[in-house]
Amino acid sequence: MGTPRISVLIHTRNEERWIADCIRSAAWADEIVIADMVSTDATRSIAEGLGARVVEVPMAKNVDEVRNEAMRSCTGDWLLVVDADERVSAGLAARVREIVQAPAADAYWVPRKNYFLDTWMRHSLWPDPQMRFFRRGVASWSGVVHEAAQIRGSCATLPADPGLALEHPGACFDITLFFQKYVRYSALELERTAAMSEVGFVQFLIRRTVGEFINRYFGGGWREGMAGLVFSAMRVACHLMVAAQVYARDHSAWREVSPVALRRQVRWEGLRSAIKLLRP
Repeated sequence: MGTPRISVLIHTRNEERWIADCIRSAAWADEIVIADMVSTDATRSIAEGLGARVVEVPMAKNVDEVRNEAMRSCTGDWLLVVDADERVSAGLAARVREIVQAPAADAYWVPRKNYFLDTWMRHSLWPDPQMRFFRRGVASWSGVVHEAAQIRGSCATLPADPGLALEHPGACFDITLFFQKYVRYSALELERTAAMSEVGFVQFLIRRTVGEFINRYFGGGWREGMAGLVFSAMRVACHLMVAAQVYARDHSAWREVSPVALRRQVRWEGLRSAIKLLRP
């Protein structure tokens, strides 16, 4: 039996800024497949010039909707899924090649190093495990934004070693683009809240936003200095966008709430948030 082949699958939509370095970081793979959602910039020509195979996938609201179709274009025994603004570190490349020789599982969670501008968020966004490496045929995506792959088989987690991580310099490199993306994602997040019991506007507005700041900043972001404070505040703003979408969704059927009931609800949510802050 020969050495198992590894395909690196990269999803793109107008990624000319990032795609060259991403492909170069995956040059060790047996195959690089670019699943392109009708790019109108130089993404396709750059990828083809670097020897990647480009396949076209339908335009979708988010990449999760087309991952299953894109995977069918890969021929490797194992797949490593990478976003265009990510990089495969040398350590991760060496590790996945070792794994396929004697795998202990069918799929692996991979640590990811996220950057806010020029700062690696090692205290608040690490190790951020991503389900990205698996045998061909064991993974599928539901299509809901930010949902991990569903695995039919055993899973393992690579150590939280920065040398074995996906690098993610595109996590937040431009503040304007970051918020533009989350304006779009806030609408998509409604799909995730549809099955939750905790979807009331006041609950989402207070509990989720306060909880996000507490978890993000006091959970380690304070150790990042000013970068941690600014990023935590930006994440709160993202949750406020989702809260506004919840309000907009429900507004047509909005029932009048008495001032007394509203004050009681606000006090209760504030108390819940304070208890979480004081909890060790």
